[in-house]
Amino acid sequence: MWTEVRPQQTARWPDGVRLPIIISVHHQSEEAAYVFDDGQVDPFDYGERQYGGRRGAWRLLEILSKHNVRGTWIVCGATLEKYPQISREAKAAGHSFAGHTYEHEMMCNYPAKEELRLIRKTVSVFEDLLGEHLKGWRTCFASHNTIDLLLEHFEFEWDASMWNDDLPYVIEGHGRRILEIPFSTYSDAAIAVLITKPFPPSPFCTWSTNTPRFIWNTLKAQFDALYQRGETKPVLMPLTVHDFIVGRPSRCKILDDFIAYAKQFEGVVFTTHDEASAWWWKNYAREQTPSTALENS
Repeated sequence: MWTEVRPQQTARWPDGVRLPIIISVHHQSEEAAYVFDDGQVDPFDYGERQYGGRRGAWRLLEILSKHNVRGTWIVCGATLEKYPQISREAKAAGHSFAGHTYEHEMMCNYPAKEELRLIRKTVSVFEDLLGEHLKGWRTCFASHNTIDLLLEHFEFEWDASMWNDDLPYVIEGHGRRILEIPFSTYSDAAIAVLITKPFPPSPFCTWSTNTPRFIWNTLKAQFDALYQRGETKPVLMPLTVHDFIVGRPSRCKILDDFIAYAKQFEGVVFTTHDEASAWWWKNYAREQTPSTALENS
């Protein structure tokens, strides 16, 4: 079991940081393509998603490099096996990484033993193909067991699977601690895709989408609100972009324009989960070290 550790002082970012923005690139390509009732993969949805590994991820990497922005690449183990050069280029550019299950399995549908096996399999792929000892994890649709498994069996410094807060918070259990860095429903999967039923069969495909202008308006409104609040209170803007969604030309142009817009403002810092985690733990250590806090809890 795990519990949340309530901070004893006001949360803060380093001096000069008013609004940190973490761009998470979900590099999953054709993983999670829709499967029909007869067990056959929908070829149209498969092709739509495969665009991410063939073109979209490269375009996103180019945009981030253009603006000298580092983010966190959230990568499925199977995607890393199929498209290893993309992750190697991202690593060379200084981006952080997190595992995103093996084949984008929805962990809420799996028993704890199978979820643990899939996490371990993904971790091994990163170590074998990328030489990367993962510091972070983002599961696909967390189960009731996810946090316990991460605490008990792994050495992750942070998790970014939850949707339940605006700011990071500390979780302890099984003799250790982890930082939860929540992400948000205003990811591209929420604002780019116009969900329709009963067609298309998968609400997460790109068959029917909102316009680039709609995406821009949403990102700008979110940024403006957070930047204003950041004058007096700590804020964080997690921004998720999928390789097969925002990796398309028109939507990638919106990401390009948004980064340029945000960088005009004083105190805006594009960062990674690894760096944000280090900042948060440093601030937390000012009240008590993690080891001492654990002994006193």
